Amino acid sequence: MDNKQSELTCAQCGKPISDEFSGFERKPCPDCGSLARSVNITVEVGELIAVGAVGEVRVTITSYPQALLSAAKRLIDKEQFSISVVVSHMACEIATERTLSDSFAKKDIQYLEEPVGALLSGYNITNRRIRILYTALTGDEIQNQPFWEKLVESGKRRNKIIHKGVQVGKSEAEESYKAASDLITHLQK
Repeated sequence: MDNKQSELTCAQCGKPISDEFSGFERKPCPDCGSLARSVNITVEVGELIAVGAVGEVRVTITSYPQALLSAAKRLIDKEQFSISVVVSHMACEIATERTLSDSFAKKDIQYLEEPVGALLSGYNITNRRIRILYTALTGDEIQNQPFWEKLVESGKRRNKIIHKGVQVGKSEAEESYKAASDLITHLQK
């Protein structure tokens, strides 16, 4: 290929889009508010005069925490229950870290993110220090959410798996998956 160009535009009004994502979610078009996108790709190859294709392509963009949740679900289906619990919590920690990072930026205090992060021992939101930081940055008292107790219980389950080699069954893995899914859904709002 000699030359390749691509352009992302709003599918509704045609405005070029350059800043596509904020945290976990696609940003709406600044002109019309649409989330639909069109991609125009032009490829010039050697001496070819004209090559064209018209069609619609639907692309689903999955965040890393969502990809980990999907992996956790597949692990449940393969009867790898304990590993599924651990992977569910990995998804939670990454989602929490990204939410905290976005919150530092929204408050225009990005310069504090690295020094504060150095004081933390991870991003387990059920850890009191992480939860207090999260609440201070977001104003969200997450411990009052309906899924909170199940998430705390799942965190204890994860620790027993990691530190004591405890094996869990399908129902516990599914409870952890659900708690992790609920947390990530909440953080994406």
